[in-house]
Amino acid sequence: MRIPAVLLTTACLAAAAASATACSSGSKTAAAAPPTAASSAAGRAGSSPTSSGVSPGGSSSPDLNACALLSVTQASSLAGKHYSAAKAQIIAAGQDQCTYKSTSGGGDLVVIVYQPASGVTWQTLTSVLKGSGTVKSVSGVGDKAMAGAIELDAQAGSRLVAIQGAGGTLTGDYSAAAIAKAVIAALH
Repeated sequence: MRIPAVLLTTACLAAAAASATACSSGSKTAAAAPPTAASSAAGRAGSSPTSSGVSPGGSSSPDLNACALLSVTQASSLAGKHYSAAKAQIIAAGQDQCTYKSTSGGGDLVVIVYQPASGVTWQTLTSVLKGSGTVKSVSGVGDKAMAGAIELDAQAGSRLVAIQGAGGTLTGDYSAAAIAKAVIAALH
């Protein structure tokens, strides 16, 4: 079943990043929460959406409002599904998430931006994806990108982007790639 794999993967990434950044001075800590609708009540109780007003492209702050990178209308258009709302959340220091609530059945769309201070690396994402099955390189998305059973990951400069719930990452339906491209463009 896909949801438990996403929960486990995200929890592992958040825990690894939180432990990697816990000792750095001045780092902002936040409760780690898996980015799924099923865990919204329990997992997000200790955190709140960010409203930092940080511009997506260039602030020295490690946190940003991931929902400012892609509107609900853009997400719906690119994914070919209807989303009703977007909720921003800092899932851990330097890990900024936006969850787009699905109204057309199926799962929610989750966009996560990993800042350099998050401790999450390309190698971390690669290891997680390979642990979930087949991984394919995806050309034309950021500096490099890969797709697996649970998400599409892309690197753009020093930032990493994960797209979950867009569907079809291994079947040739690359709406996740289109979403990643839009998010990356907004980061610049």
